[in-house]
Amino acid sequence: MSKALSAIQDILCCPHCAGSVKVTGSTVQCEAGHSFDIARQGYVNFLTDQTFIKNADTAEMVDARQKMHMRTFFQDLAHQISDICEGIFQNIPAPTVVEPGGGTGFYANAIVKRFDTASALSFDISSHAAKVCARQSERVASVVADVWQRWPISDNSADVVLSVFSPRNFIETERVMKPGSVLIVVTPEENHLVELRTKFNALGIERDKSEKIAKSLENFTNIHQSVLESTELLNGSAQCDSLLSGPNGHHVSAEDIQLFSQAEPITVTHCVNISVWKLG
Repeated sequence: MSKALSAIQDILCCPHCAGSVKVTGSTVQCEAGHSFDIARQGYVNFLTDQTFIKNADTAEMVDARQKMHMRTFFQDLAHQISDICEGIFQNIPAPTVVEPGGGTGFYANAIVKRFDTASALSFDISSHAAKVCARQSERVASVVADVWQRWPISDNSADVVLSVFSPRNFIETERVMKPGSVLIVVTPEENHLVELRTKFNALGIERDKSEKIAKSLENFTNIHQSVLESTELLNGSAQCDSLLSGPNGHHVSAEDIQLFSQAEPITVTHCVNISVWKLG
């Protein structure tokens, strides 16, 4: 039995019928009898026949992201997100965090490490990411699910929803949030990794992203806005990790990886927007 899945079973619901579920032994089962095996790594796969899997992160991309998360900028970002949660959790005895498109659960894991009573559910369409996430913590449940379908989460369940470099389904986000709960959104600014993207002709960043997000959150109030920015000297291997870990990773071949890894060091800009939104 997965301790992490058991800890948040009250907010899980069946992806087929939306019924409540129980975690028993090596399965997750709903009241209607739909049953899902818990993988030996500790995650459960809730994808349905209606899911069209496209661009799920590969094992190589997940490995690159883990290496990237060890770097100072991303450690600082995780720390800032945890700082924001400190103010939110003051009057919540046992807060629940939901991280859609969470990959390896890196940011959810940073939060539960800071707050002993917090539990988290991180889900992603990549089973490779889910395997890593399930090993992170006994308080971060790992689920394979599609951000663009109905989330396997009950209404009014989350005290905090994290959206860090992930696809944003704001309809489902609002549905699973408790009244007065908080959404934390982290998006890249236009100059994020600009040197790297220019050097390797990589995918660009959408313009006016923050303004578009604000228009989508009409039932929310913006309570915090900041930019985290720094520069970092990256060798060829780190440049390759940065390219592999995001959407560009789906367009990188084995030959590209070898070429990128041998690149000369360059100084790269990291720049992200952190916005915090309260529901209601």
